[in-house]
Amino acid sequence: MLTPPYLVNEHYDDRYFDVVNAIEEAKHIFFEGTGIISMLTKNAKLSIGETGFGSGRLMIALMYYLDNSGMTDIAITYNSVELHPISGERMASILEGFRNPVGHLIDQLLQAYIGIDTTRPGWLRMQFTRPFGALTLNLYIGEALEMVNALSTSCDIWFLDGHGPKKNPDIWRPELLMAIGEKTVSGGACATFTVAGAVRRALASAGFSVEQRPGFGGKKAVLKGVKN
Repeated sequence: MLTPPYLVNEHYDDRYFDVVNAIEEAKHIFFEGTGIISMLTKNAKLSIGETGFGSGRLMIALMYYLDNSGMTDIAITYNSVELHPISGERMASILEGFRNPVGHLIDQLLQAYIGIDTTRPGWLRMQFTRPFGALTLNLYIGEALEMVNALSTSCDIWFLDGHGPKKNPDIWRPELLMAIGEKTVSGGACATFTVAGAVRRALASAGFSVEQRPGFGGKKAVLKGVKN
């Protein structure tokens, strides 16, 4: 299957996500992989870090997942980073492929996104009110290590969702993953689609107990890590 041109990040010559089951892919790899529901039953406030905002697909999928969880009065702080922010028009094109069933969430994100100045480096904040509660998006325009170092508090969960190690090695470098380990609470979790040996070793060095989980779609395995 050919990937539509608008789904390919021209900076890394790599597609943004699974083009068929983007929402279910996010649920399996990142939400079930980190045990987010279990964490929220213990604490209704959760801080999430993400390496690579892209088109906002993971955040939309998370809001959809939590909207359908039956939970209420949840407060999510969602910290993400983007070195190459896209336009609102490009975001709309990328997300159009799964407007059903999350079109209302796409529209809510687009309305907030076009109101910020992504040409300005540093933190940008957007607020979202949902049936599950509230989500605050802190989007850092700049490099991932800068974002991690700029966090004032540690995260409970990390979604490691940059492009693959061969396409974008900087987002998987040991220095960055070590910093992420330092900004993860004890017992916190991370998840990612890649099972590359270098990534597994770097996460282990950063203090995570790493294990492979069954993959999704055509991928045989994905990774989960728990902070020791």
